[in-house]
Amino acid sequence: MKNSKKKIPLNTHEVLNLTIITTTDVHGYIFPIDYTTKRPVNYGLARIAPLIEKIRKENKHVLYFDGGDTIQGSPLEYYNGIIGNEIDPTIEAMNYLKCDAMTIGNHDFNFGRKVLDRAIAQANFPFTSANIVKKDTKDPFFGKGYAIYDIEDGPRVAYLALTTKLIPFWEEQEYISDLDFLDPVDVAREYIPMLKKMADLVIVGYHGGFERDPQSGEIISELNGENQGYEMATTLEGVSAYIFGHQHRTFSTKVKEVPVVMASSHGKALGRIDLKLSFDGKWNVKSSEVQIIDPSERSDKELLHRERPFQITVQKWLDEIIGESLGDFYIEDVMYGRTHETALVNLINDVQLYYSGAEISATSIFSPEVHGWKKGMIRRRDVMGVYIFSNTLKVFELTGLEIRDMIEHSASYFALCDKEIVASGDLAGYKYLIFKGISYTIDLTKPSGSRIVRLEKDGKKLEDNKKYTIAVNSYQAGGNGGYTMFIGKKPVKEIKTQIVELIIDYIKMKHTIEPRIENYWAVIF
Repeated sequence: MKNSKKKIPLNTHEVLNLTIITTTDVHGYIFPIDYTTKRPVNYGLARIAPLIEKIRKENKHVLYFDGGDTIQGSPLEYYNGIIGNEIDPTIEAMNYLKCDAMTIGNHDFNFGRKVLDRAIAQANFPFTSANIVKKDTKDPFFGKGYAIYDIEDGPRVAYLALTTKLIPFWEEQEYISDLDFLDPVDVAREYIPMLKKMADLVIVGYHGGFERDPQSGEIISELNGENQGYEMATTLEGVSAYIFGHQHRTFSTKVKEVPVVMASSHGKALGRIDLKLSFDGKWNVKSSEVQIIDPSERSDKELLHRERPFQITVQKWLDEIIGESLGDFYIEDVMYGRTHETALVNLINDVQLYYSGAEISATSIFSPEVHGWKKGMIRRRDVMGVYIFSNTLKVFELTGLEIRDMIEHSASYFALCDKEIVASGDLAGYKYLIFKGISYTIDLTKPSGSRIVRLEKDGKKLEDNKKYTIAVNSYQAGGNGGYTMFIGKKPVKEIKTQIVELIIDYIKMKHTIEPRIENYWAVIF
């Protein structure tokens, strides 16, 4: 498909079908297996591969683009990023699937530039972004920022890769000090006219999501520049299709008659856009269809065979016994864990307090899939199933008033509905924090912003003007999730080890751990 000889169609009335397929936020999930439980699941690239093969057999003109966040997020890629393989397993899978281009995602930086640079070098396709540029320039750092494809007897297609601009708020500065992250909408406005001179169609692949619902326009994400998909789709001209990612949502719709798709995450879906093209002096999109396709019920055996050595290595590593639990560190229901003190969250905060030396710690239950482990031997996989992000630990000095503001903001996660506690929708669940080192009570009968009715340290009221040290992960340290009290502040201490490894080291040091409930915080209503 690439670099084919251009021809003018013999029959200008004939319709040419161009199919665009997409995955996004694969996060290293190739095998259809839950790494925590070892149980089979119906997602992963091995379940997407048969769909790709079927579409290519049925359609002559197919382009496959991936939306990024590819080389981080599963134990398979954690092992690759921290311990190392000669070949990145997910890039190897993408090469096998003949991916045509991949957009760089924010999590692709998590293990440092050496890991990202190695992945880019191993990719048989452009792995790029136009708005990640050399510092103080507008020149893309990783490749051209776009790729051009010649369709046999058809149009020339340009793929423009763009990435969320908020990476500097999340990532370790040592990984990005020579880069600037420009506004992707501004960059798109510059590139699209240029690409329209080089190609007949422009496809935009943005590692970012929707700040507003693509149909109603209602706000569905913080308007902080993290997600600008709605702005793109409603303001940019000259784009034939959009591929979005980052949010792990599932969308297939049209905005201003242009198809837009976001194909979930972890290989849980394949996005498909079909463009029917006609030629009348130039190529035009006559009509389009967009859909989400569920994973296949079977896996690609050849892909599993190729990836098997990586899988065997990581499974043995995950089976390492690191200690023994004398009771359950288990959360059955995520809302219960966010409204009640649990041994699992206490353990994570204890680890952060131990290694940071801070007076106060804050952490999260990242997703409803986080449960923990029960009484018995603890394996590495148990801990990695609990702390699923590649965060490090940072310590800051905050005033008592700022800490109160943190807890108030965190409590905005809750709402009451018919005397039941529900998520308000104002704060994502993984951004809700649970604190240790202080005692506090959240009263949900009070209006949001005035819910903290008790806040003490060592039996005394937290003083508004007194400074306290608090340990948070590197994501919160960037001021993300609305925790603006960290913006502009430098940490007083940084622990560069991944927090998941700190938890593992802590359990190894203790040999045995026992669940503890200390009744130091509560949610009332």
